[in-house]
Amino acid sequence: MEYWKWLKMVVVALIMLGEGWSNEGCLEEERLALFQLKPFFPSIDSRIDGSMYGPIIEEKETSSDCCEWENIECSSITGRVTHLFLNLAYTPPTSYDLVYSYDSYDRRTGNNEYWYLNTSLFLPFEELQSLFLSGNSIVGFVDNQGFEKLSSKLNKLEILDLSDNYFNDSILTSLSKLSSLKSLNLAGNNFIGSNPIDGLKRLSKLKNLEILDLSHHNYIANISSQLNDFSSLKSLRLQDCGLVGSIDMLEFNSFINLKELYLGSNQIESLGFSSYDKEQLRLNKLEVLGISENLLNSSVFSSLSPLSNLKSLYLISNNLEGPIHMKDLNAFSYLEKLILLNNKVTEFVPSQGLRLMNLTVLDLFGNLFNNTILSSSEHSQI
Repeated sequence: MEYWKWLKMVVVALIMLGEGWSNEGCLEEERLALFQLKPFFPSIDSRIDGSMYGPIIEEKETSSDCCEWENIECSSITGRVTHLFLNLAYTPPTSYDLVYSYDSYDRRTGNNEYWYLNTSLFLPFEELQSLFLSGNSIVGFVDNQGFEKLSSKLNKLEILDLSDNYFNDSILTSLSKLSSLKSLNLAGNNFIGSNPIDGLKRLSKLKNLEILDLSHHNYIANISSQLNDFSSLKSLRLQDCGLVGSIDMLEFNSFINLKELYLGSNQIESLGFSSYDKEQLRLNKLEVLGISENLLNSSVFSSLSPLSNLKSLYLISNNLEGPIHMKDLNAFSYLEKLILLNNKVTEFVPSQGLRLMNLTVLDLFGNLFNNTILSSSEHSQI
C-alpha cells in the first residue's frame, strides 16, 4: 500500500512540475542561429504577405521571443523550435491545387541570385520536425555541408520541403541519410544530372517516407520502375513529369500502401492493366487518383475498373467526349468524388443496378449537355 502512495506522490509531483514549467521563449542558442540564417532568409523575423505577384516581406516582428514570430513554431513544453517556415514560393489559390498544374516560372519567386546552402546552420534546432525552404533560389550546398550533416542531430525531422529551387540530382544522395523523413517535396528543381535514376534509387533508403513529390521534372518518364523499393509510400505526385502515351498501372504495383497517386499535366493517352491478374494487383489501397490535364478519352473508366477502392477520381481537362455509360462506373462502388471539369461529355447513359451509392460530389462544369456548356451554378453536389 505504501508503494502505491509513493507512486501517486511521484506522479502528482511530475504533473505539477510539468504544469509549472513555463518556458521563457526560444532558447538563446536557437535565437542566435535564426539570426545567422537571416542573411539567407530575410523573412525569418518578418511577416510575409502573399499576392498574385509573389510574396511581399512586410515589417519585422517586434517580439524578442522568436517563438512568437510568424514563421517559427516552438514546443510549448521545451521552448525549442519545432517548425521553420522559410518558404517563399507562391502557390495560386485553387480548390483543386493537387490536381491542377501551373507554370513553374511563377513558382520560383525567391531571391534573384542563385546561392549555396550551408545546412550546418540548422544543427542547433535539435527538435525540428518541419523545414520549409521552397522558392529560395538555392542551387546546392557549400562544400561538404549537405543534408547528411543533419542526420545525427535532427533525428525528429519528418517534413522537408525543397520545392521550386535549383537543386540538381546530386542532392538525392545527401537526402538519403535523413532516415526520419516522412514527407519530402522536391517538385520543380533541376534534376538533369548524368545519372538521376541512380539518385532516386538511393532515396529508397528512406524507409519511413510516406509522401514524395517529384512533380515538374520532365526527364522522369520511367520513374515508377526506379522507385520499386518504396513500400512505405502513401502519396506519390508525378505531375508534369514527361509521362507520354500508354501507362500500365502495374508499373506502380510495388507501392503496396499507396493511397494517393497524382499523374496530372502529362501526355498520357491511356491507362490500364496490360497483364491484369487479380493476384498481381497490389494497388488495392489506392483511394485518390488525379489524372487531370492529360489526353484520356472515355475508355479510361473501364480500363481503371480494377481499382475498385477508389474514392476520388479527377479527370479535369482531358479528351472525354460524348456519352458516358454508367455501367462503366459501376466498378467504383466506393467512389465519393468524380471531377470531370472542362471536357466534352454530352450525357450519362443510365444502367440497371447502379452501384454508385457513395457518390456525393459530381462536378461537370465546362462540359456539353443539351449542346450547352454547363455554367458554374450547375456544379453538382449529389
